[in-house]
Amino acid sequence: MKRFPFPLRLSIPAILMIFGSFLGLFSFEREVYLSYRRQEEQGISDLKFSANQISGMLEYFYRRGDVEQVEIAISKLGSDPHLRMALLFDENNRVIVATRYEFRNRSIDQISLPNYLPAEFSQVREIMSGEVKLAENKDSNWAIYPIPLGAKPGEIRPSRIGILLLEYDLLSVKQQTYEDALKRSIETSIALAVFCTIVWLFFEKTLTARAARLVTASNNFSKGELSDRAQLGGSDEIAQIAVAFNHMVDRIQSDTEVLQSSEKRFRTLVSNITGAVYRLVLDSDWKIEFVSDGISEISGYPASDFINNKVRNFNKIIHPDDAVMVKRMIDKRIFKKQNYILEYRIIRADSSLRWVSDKGQGIFNENGDLLWLDGVIFDITKRKQAEAELHQTLQLKDRLAEVANHRAQKLKQTLQDLQQTQAQLIQTEKMSSLGQMVAGVAHEINNPVNFIHANLSHVSTYTHNLLKLVDLYQEKYPQPPAEIEDLIEDSDLEFINEDLPSILSSMHSGTNRIREIVLSLRNFSRLDESDLKPVNIHEGIDSTLLILQSAIKAKPNFDEIEIVKNYGELPLVECYAGQLNQVFMSIFSNSIYALQNRPKDVASEPKNPSFSQIIITTSMQKSGWVKISIKDNGPGIDGAVKSKIFDPFFTTKPVGQGTGLGLSVSYQIVVDKHGGKLECISAVGEGTEMAIEIPIARSKTKL
Repeated sequence: MKRFPFPLRLSIPAILMIFGSFLGLFSFEREVYLSYRRQEEQGISDLKFSANQISGMLEYFYRRGDVEQVEIAISKLGSDPHLRMALLFDENNRVIVATRYEFRNRSIDQISLPNYLPAEFSQVREIMSGEVKLAENKDSNWAIYPIPLGAKPGEIRPSRIGILLLEYDLLSVKQQTYEDALKRSIETSIALAVFCTIVWLFFEKTLTARAARLVTASNNFSKGELSDRAQLGGSDEIAQIAVAFNHMVDRIQSDTEVLQSSEKRFRTLVSNITGAVYRLVLDSDWKIEFVSDGISEISGYPASDFINNKVRNFNKIIHPDDAVMVKRMIDKRIFKKQNYILEYRIIRADSSLRWVSDKGQGIFNENGDLLWLDGVIFDITKRKQAEAELHQTLQLKDRLAEVANHRAQKLKQTLQDLQQTQAQLIQTEKMSSLGQMVAGVAHEINNPVNFIHANLSHVSTYTHNLLKLVDLYQEKYPQPPAEIEDLIEDSDLEFINEDLPSILSSMHSGTNRIREIVLSLRNFSRLDESDLKPVNIHEGIDSTLLILQSAIKAKPNFDEIEIVKNYGELPLVECYAGQLNQVFMSIFSNSIYALQNRPKDVASEPKNPSFSQIIITTSMQKSGWVKISIKDNGPGIDGAVKSKIFDPFFTTKPVGQGTGLGLSVSYQIVVDKHGGKLECISAVGEGTEMAIEIPIARSKTKL
């Protein structure tokens, strides 16, 4: 073999320089290609993780109805330099929230987006699972995730599904990667050229010191001192090892910085979440690879206890009554490759119970094998306590309604039902007390009156016999002794003989009147008629008017109110008599108040004569219905007031004279209890008419 024509000290550096140039160029291209691939894969992974977390947050906020937090969460995404834009579309593909204000309230066809995205939106809504894909030009990644926008009344699962669209910029990352690779390649090429130039100066020097420096640098590197480098020259094996070592350290340091930066961003994101973010391997022990510090506030145990199950397993603190359900539901969802949302109890370190909401999903490899579970846990104990308290309140309300009305009304709107329940309880208690008082008074009056009435006939007989005896004595003994004559003259026996029968007759008429009043009072109270039964409507009206007789009579400041009864032929009506009397009482009381407090100038108008009048008209309506009209010639009601008269606690009376409950409860009695109608017909200056329509017969149901 022919000897190499050039000296080794020159040929070796020359060969190394040529080989290094080609190697550097090839390495540069290869490194750029692999870096691009890594950035694309890392971008997809980071975007998928961020999208999972953000979609979970948005779904949680929408479940709570906290739209303001949705705005804040989307706006925070704008601080990410690699995120080009974040858009939240509603179910009609119109932008609700965006990091770029000009995109808000625009439909998808008004935004410069790839044509295939609408089809992707439909697919994501259909499978209810997000996806992350690389753009066709490979300059960005797209994350498309479904977001439930809150349930409508009556829905268990929201039907409005929005779309979260995130675009992650890869162009700037690739540009930076290219520049870094080019810089490292240039530096390596320059170093290699310099090394080849001066290699012959160090070729014959000892290798021990250089090897020692390399060992020192290696030891420092193993201790974590990434800034230390092996500064060795030459072209032998040690020098090549030193160059490779330095290059490896540069790469490791760069990757470590990137990893630390990514980890810092991740921990910052996790720290802003109120719950605990976790990554869990679904094995027999449920090994947790990562969990954020939020778990300590929820469970009472530090996060380090759960990582890799160092101290305890998370599934061991799940309440025993919920553990089987949690495992079964997670296994079922993972088998179907679907997200899971669970609510269950855990036992804290202080042995107290906490309710948590667990939202997560399985992460699978390309072969469909489960790698791990990613999720977030929120403390919902306060919400559960509020639900329990509300449930107890509803049960208490049902029991009270069953005792008072034998029927409980379901809640439709919390505020409205609470007001109606409060109004009904107050008014029912008031009328119940009034009914008990009236019944008690009627009972107490009825007993002595019956005794007096029953004995009046005997007193009348005895008196008649005594008077006949006196007349007979006067006839048989016309000349009585002087003492008896004086007593007869002082007693005015002749007047007694004429007046005593009249007095007894008047007493008899009075007791009859008292008995009629007592009967009317008992008819009004109807305490023994809490169920549906056929009732004479006219008797209820008359009984109510009798109770209000003192208010109807003339007073020093106003004349007596004239009551006009236009009673029609009505059959017995199946109703709650006591409650219907309560309606008559409220309407008559309002009419009397309006007539006694109307302005003088209103009374002078032709349609409002100076005398006060209430006209009561009853009639048969369409098949099976009766109508009761109560109309006064008072000042009337304007439209603004008329629209509110049936609202609980609304009153136009001064403080202390009205509660605003009468017509509200009357409306419930007529409409809800009897399935009827209650209508106010009024205008300013034309009086007020309250029209009641109820069916004659109503099926007996427990209300």
